[in-house]
Amino acid sequence: MVGNKTLKSAWFVSLFALTGLVSVNAIAADIALVSTQDGSPLNIKPEAFDTPVAKEFLATGKNKYVGNEEAIKAGKKKYNLYSCNACHGGHGEGAIAPGLTGATMKYAKNLTNKGMFETIWHGTNGGMGAKGLGLMVPDDPTEGLKVDDLLKVVAFIRSHSTITGNE
Repeated sequence: MVGNKTLKSAWFVSLFALTGLVSVNAIAADIALVSTQDGSPLNIKPEAFDTPVAKEFLATGKNKYVGNEEAIKAGKKKYNLYSCNACHGGHGEGAIAPGLTGATMKYAKNLTNKGMFETIWHGTNGGMGAKGLGLMVPDDPTEGLKVDDLLKVVAFIRSHSTITGNE
């Protein structure tokens, strides 16, 4: 009898997920990622969160790469490769664009790793374009930062700040 109820429950959840009444992604994630521009949901495919650190970030908003020297080095490479340093300075201190390491930032949400992720992934109204995979160059879905790489960039930025974003 109990097995029959479990089977029926699983069937209903599957049916609702297929019809869009229940988001399977919402069940797996504890955080909701939103655009910095307008607060609309960021529709990032669940398979983009393909590493243990990325999966934990999706569940908690915490970035386990913060403080990890290997990840920080990889993040610095991506930060420079994507020319973040041209606008935000070599260490995120600010240049022609706002600083990313102080307690006062243009976008207060960037005090958290979730907020900084959202800002980098989808861009801003202030002129920074999206850097997320498939968004950076809209007609080329292979261009842009993968979730895991973006988390490493955030770790690099945090390495020059007293703010970890995981507070």
